[in-house]
Amino acid sequence: MISTALEETSALLTQLELRREPEYADFMARRTKVSSRPESVLGIRMKWLRQAIRQLSALLTLDEAFELLHERAVVWYEYKIIFGGVIGRLASAAEGLPLLYPLCDGWAVPDYYKEVLAGWARRDDAERQIVLRSMAEYAHDANPYARRLTIVAWLDLIRHGLATPRTALDHVVPLQHDETYYVRMAIAWLLGEITLTDDASLVEAIRTEITDDTVLRMYQQKLRDSRRRAR
Repeated sequence: MISTALEETSALLTQLELRREPEYADFMARRTKVSSRPESVLGIRMKWLRQAIRQLSALLTLDEAFELLHERAVVWYEYKIIFGGVIGRLASAAEGLPLLYPLCDGWAVPDYYKEVLAGWARRDDAERQIVLRSMAEYAHDANPYARRLTIVAWLDLIRHGLATPRTALDHVVPLQHDETYYVRMAIAWLLGEITLTDDASLVEAIRTEITDDTVLRMYQQKLRDSRRRAR
């Protein structure tokens, strides 16, 4: 890294730290529970994180991004978002996926990383296949938030025409008895979105293949919420 880029990166990260809002951090950590570790939330709003991702991606190489951001990402919620966004721009799926799944923590990080996975999948079919294989591999990972990522990622893949709802349903059927709330909620969210495609065969498949009472209850609530917002 040339000294000018290093100086710009240092100044950018210093400026980012100044955008911390303690009250917002408390709201995000304790009310919306974006992380399983409340102390990891700095209170920097998403618009500033997205801006930092764009700027850092233009300044850093992949190796430099890892060196400067990964250690922070292990510790801080906001840096998990920044690191994931930068890696999504600078790395291939094969390079980036093993870095991102272990960083999943709380519901918000995997819900952002789904955008990153879709970005890789949109590059070409080879990248898409790598993403899909990773989702199968991590579906039973010990980290429940990595498991959540393998579920919510289908939402963006389906939206961009990169996967079918039937394939997504096949992925979650074996996961429906997961005991983790945020995994079950992710399944319910995905089932709701699949139902809203108005494909009668998929609705029937959900009716017959999803048997977990908790997931079914969450699914019905998600469906009611989605239909209420659509009015």
